[in-house]
Amino acid sequence: AVFIDCGDTLVDESTQIFDDEGNVIDVKFFDGAKELLCRLKSKGYIVVLVADGRVKSFENIFNKIGFLNEFDGFVVSEKVGALKPDRKMFEAAFNLLPEDIRNKENIVMVGNNLKRDIKGANNFGITSVWLNLSPRYFHEFEEGDWQPDYEIHSPLELMDLLENTLS
Repeated sequence: AVFIDCGDTLVDESTQIFDDEGNVIDVKFFDGAKELLCRLKSKGYIVVLVADGRVKSFENIFNKIGFLNEFDGFVVSEKVGALKPDRKMFEAAFNLLPEDIRNKENIVMVGNNLKRDIKGANNFGITSVWLNLSPRYFHEFEEGDWQPDYEIHSPLELMDLLENTLS
């Protein structure tokens, strides 16, 4: 299973356009992001969004590319009542997986934020993949649990990692 973040992982946060209520209504996807999601699904991966933000924002973003209903799970901080790296976010995603594949050894978390995505994945005991693409946030491993298991530099690099390194 692939748990995946959204902001600065699939979309460029600097391009977000908000409505009057603070929901994202438009954003630019990174090159290869939609293709990555489609390839993950076509290869049979279970794909769960694990992201901080508002449910309506993510509905707007993924409806834009016709992928909203393709996710196998949708774990959003607004709904869970916690922000990554809180264990509740990862437990919620884990509990969405079918029981027969609910094994931490078969889950990767892909995200851009060392302090939230990588720390959370590492502390939950799943494989962490840092998408080091955005100039925002942290780029130094300030804490031991910020060290990712793997580092990639574009969304589509994840497919190579999954197929050739983690298979």
